[in-house]
Amino acid sequence: MAGAADRAPAAIGRRLRQRRESLGLSQRDLSEPGVSYAYISRIESGARTPSMKALRKLAPKLGVSVAWLETGEQSPAEQLARLVLVHAGQPLPATAVKLARRVLEAEHTHDQGVP
Repeated sequence: MAGAADRAPAAIGRRLRQRRESLGLSQRDLSEPGVSYAYISRIESGARTPSMKALRKLAPKLGVSVAWLETGEQSPAEQLARLVLVHAGQPLPATAVKLARRVLEAEHTHDQGVP
């Protein structure tokens, strides 16, 4: 599980910059209405914490999940989906049960309006 340091603005900015550069995109290429290149620059420098709306707009353009931008880790739902696909028709490892519990706990928390 990701710690507070992984969710710090500087860490999010580093992941954003590294992924953007690995795709050969400029900040202008990544920008769009509501997410200016200047805002992206401030996120990458650690000067701004990106809004969830911004992360939701940037993640698909970068080919990553919002969870990865936030934490550097795949979301439990994504990990579980990959396990299921990799083990197609075969018994799933114990990790799958742990991930399924995390997914359901996160959904339950989300449904109750807990941030």
